[in-house]
Amino acid sequence: MNRWLFMLPLVVFGVGGLGLYALFVSQADDASFRENLLPELIGFCLEGFFLVGLFTFVQQLRDYYHRREQWLSLRSVLRDFLSHLNLAFLAPDAEPASTSDLESQPLIVHQLMELLSDAELDVETLVSLKRVAISTLPLARDLINIAAQLSTRHMRCWIAIVASIDSLAEADTREQAELPLNELLVRLTEFDSLKL
Repeated sequence: MNRWLFMLPLVVFGVGGLGLYALFVSQADDASFRENLLPELIGFCLEGFFLVGLFTFVQQLRDYYHRREQWLSLRSVLRDFLSHLNLAFLAPDAEPASTSDLESQPLIVHQLMELLSDAELDVETLVSLKRVAISTLPLARDLINIAAQLSTRHMRCWIAIVASIDSLAEADTREQAELPLNELLVRLTEFDSLKL
């Protein structure tokens, strides 16, 4: 549902309460609280404003967490790609990135893109990435529906990611593997930058 529809009752109660309060103040005298219905209407508007505001906040928070779970489920599909790249560029004494960081931290993708532009992957890593692409492709295709639930832009980005995985799965040479791998990281960066 459009978030502006959630805000509409809030605006109605807020503007109504302010209008009634202004009317009440302009006509206030000693008997205003006893003989006037305006204080009760102002109280009703205040209650409505805070209750609707609270429910709207809770609903938006629930929607955000639901969308975040969907986003994480999509990102977790690409964890093996990022893990292989992370291990390929790992310094001898360094610790590999944790699973949760690989699934949720866009900064790791930026770091891997920089490393990939500066260095060349060995053949074993490229073969491993191709195997990961072959095993991941069916699941990535199935999750297009989940990406579509997030937004049209998420769906387009995810379809582009699936296309990169497909190209990587069919690659037979280094050049054919490196290009979709770079595209995959670029598209993943775009995917991460989209607002939930």
